[in-house]
Amino acid sequence: MSIIQFPKDFLWGAATAAYQVEGAWNEGGRGLSIWDTYAHTPGNIRNGDNGDIAYLSLKT
Repeated sequence: MSIIQFPKDFLWGAATAAYQVEGAWNEGGRGLSIWDTYAHTPGNIRNGDNGDIAYLSLKT
């Protein structure tokens, strides 16, 4: 096995989203987050999308 060397100025990064970590707003006793409330308010999101049906994009 070889060891991969990264440049000294290499920057590691990571990210996640509330939808990935917390799950659905209406499951497991969880309530609406600030973003859920914002996204569900008509006129705040240009096309009216929110995270309610985000799971449909996943292929199983």
